[in-house]
Amino acid sequence: MEDNSVISSFVIGVGILNDPSGVAVDSLRNVYVTDTSYGLIQKFSSDGKFLTKWGSFGINDAEFRFPSGIVVDSSDNLYVADTDNRRIQKFSSDGKFMTKWGSAKGDGELSDPHGIAIDSSGNVYVVDSSSDRIQKFSSDGKFMTKWGSKGSGDGEFLSPGGIAIDSLGNVYVTDSSNTRIQKFSSDGKFMTKWGSKGINDAEFRFPSGIVVDRSDNVYVVDITNNCIQKFSSDGKFMTKWGSRGSGEKQLNSPHGIAIDSSGNIYVADANNHRIQVFRISVSSRTT
Repeated sequence: MEDNSVISSFVIGVGILNDPSGVAVDSLRNVYVTDTSYGLIQKFSSDGKFLTKWGSFGINDAEFRFPSGIVVDSSDNLYVADTDNRRIQKFSSDGKFMTKWGSAKGDGELSDPHGIAIDSSGNVYVVDSSSDRIQKFSSDGKFMTKWGSKGSGDGEFLSPGGIAIDSLGNVYVTDSSNTRIQKFSSDGKFMTKWGSKGINDAEFRFPSGIVVDRSDNVYVVDITNNCIQKFSSDGKFMTKWGSRGSGEKQLNSPHGIAIDSSGNIYVADANNHRIQVFRISVSSRTT
């Protein structure tokens, strides 16, 4: 069922972005993008005007090796999953390096960080994809807890990718190779799951980015099906949009997803080398 509430779309970063993977939006609706192949963070205004960028390919502070997930906290600080450097880096909104973590042995050690999310208390949740687990940290990188292991049972993962948190602190994870979404409490207790492999409504071929709106509806990016699907917080299918291509409302291997204060959806349309912004009709926006 095509989403009639998506009334228009526009693109950001054409001719500037090479391989966008993650996307985040701050309180002023500035847009931050992890440009993975370039090892950069790029910043745009809400209407797509380029503002600044930082980073380069490397291993030092404020350098990256294939960054992926990105998220903004309530103070507009940025957290970046610096994937191949196996760490999280934290920056101010203008790109000033603040801190990093992930190299500690044992708890807190990251092997393949991808998705990243922040709860209302400022705690940071990281999807450690190749380790098939979620790790939870304080805002300054102190390890708090973890859950998950390799498998297809409840609370187990196969190459998880994205993560999002709702208004109650519940955690949603795209369990990518298991082609499903899993929902947990904030301390990792399994609550429910939905999805299966396929091309129909509520089916996935490789779910990736995930975000929750202010009404706790859940939006999931499916890389291989080139679409966005929307669900209620308990997994009831609501609507979807997108198809493979390079035109308006079309996608080509989308990855990350974010939402702004007006309920508009930002998608890292990776193989089209752009961010596509979907404007939502007034009647369907969250309030």
